[in-house]
Amino acid sequence: MDKEKQQNTPFVTALEEYCKKNFFAYHTPGHKLGQGISAYQKKLFGSALTRDLGLMYALDDLFDPTGPLGEAMELAADLYGAGRTCFSVNGTTACIEAMILAVCGEGDELIISREVHKSVMNGLILSGAKPVYMKSRFAFDEQISLGPDLAELKRVIAAHPAARAVLFTYPTYDGVCVDLTVLADYAHEQGLVVLVDEAHGAHFGMHPGLPSSALSCGADCVAQSTHKLAGSLTQTSMLHCRRGFALTDKVVEAMSFVQSTSPHYWFLASLDSARQQMALEGHGLLERTLTLAAALRRKLNEIPGIVSFGKDILAKYGGLGGFDETKICIDFSGLGLTGAQAERLLRQEKIEAELTAGNHVLVLITLGDTVESVAALYEACLKISTICNEAEQNGAVAEIPLPEPVVRLSPRQAWQGETQLVPLEQAIGRIAAEPVLFYPPGIPVLAPGEEVTEACAVYIRKKTSEGYGAHGCADKTGKALRVIKRREK
Repeated sequence: MDKEKQQNTPFVTALEEYCKKNFFAYHTPGHKLGQGISAYQKKLFGSALTRDLGLMYALDDLFDPTGPLGEAMELAADLYGAGRTCFSVNGTTACIEAMILAVCGEGDELIISREVHKSVMNGLILSGAKPVYMKSRFAFDEQISLGPDLAELKRVIAAHPAARAVLFTYPTYDGVCVDLTVLADYAHEQGLVVLVDEAHGAHFGMHPGLPSSALSCGADCVAQSTHKLAGSLTQTSMLHCRRGFALTDKVVEAMSFVQSTSPHYWFLASLDSARQQMALEGHGLLERTLTLAAALRRKLNEIPGIVSFGKDILAKYGGLGGFDETKICIDFSGLGLTGAQAERLLRQEKIEAELTAGNHVLVLITLGDTVESVAALYEACLKISTICNEAEQNGAVAEIPLPEPVVRLSPRQAWQGETQLVPLEQAIGRIAAEPVLFYPPGIPVLAPGEEVTEACAVYIRKKTSEGYGAHGCADKTGKALRVIKRREK
């Protein structure tokens, strides 16, 4: 990394310089630098509205960057060790869709795990590729997935020697990292392209206390949610291609397919600014973040009825590549609470968690946390423990592993097929025409083209009975499912 160059913010600087010129706006957007905006928006955004511009050529073109925006992306590539970096204003969803589109075509096999984000399914529908699933290990004590290991990758590749690529989720939503270096090395030996959903790892490689970045582990193409843990605005992400990756140009072209042709200047400036902050201040900010997270985890484990695992999970299960300690999974089963119940109690204390599952909630400690914010979370958990120890609870319910997928059609074939809505019980044995997922984390329990097995039905009934709403499907109660219509004989 060139520390001197990383001090620059080429796109932010160009944007500010442009605004100082005070051009009369005869172009989109229609509010004309805030003059025609609603009173609420003017109050909300203020002077920032003068930076809501619609002329990409005035500064640079997101899809053909040759000026300050291109320089900003080059600095991002320098920071992350990439050969080429693309900015995304359509989140990591667009990045994942683009890398699948660039690498896989109609009928190609893409090796994935069940824990992939729903955007992977979007990419499969767009590309026409077919999923091949790896089984993931499941930690029953912690009620989380550990992802696939090398033995499973070898098994799947042996069974599908024509597979085009493999996509790993690194880390999982809970912060667990597969041994990506070992997995990527073997995949490359077998001629596969290695794609990585590193949505929750944009801070990896910026501090020795965190796991290695996916690129440094040998990934070919990596999608990162800069907004999640690296300080940019929501909806902004980056897509990195390794140096020398043969399909880089195609990835860049695919990014133009899945992004708006009217990218927001705020978002682009946010990515440039967040990159500079991470380059210049990232180590110190992450040092503080890790210290806060460690102190919180230690104090949580002192509260009766509450448990929060840490790096101890690596030695317990083996075969893993790391753990992100800024992800804190708080298990309330010792208090007789489900994760959903614990979340409701936390919200009464003004605490908003990232997600719930089984008997736990997941919270993120980030660059934005302070001693005060961490203390508020601890005090809330302590209060819940006191209340629940005084009044017995009987709500604890274990999370179960996701059902093993049975693929009958490609997601595109299912999406394009003729469908009908049937009761869930009647859907068993049929082919799903829509996804079923519980969000967050946005992981499909069932994807288009897969057989609706009894295990799928059990999982859906269990989650809905616990108060979780089904997403991606027509019936949000989970009582009915859209399936492929049977052909009349």
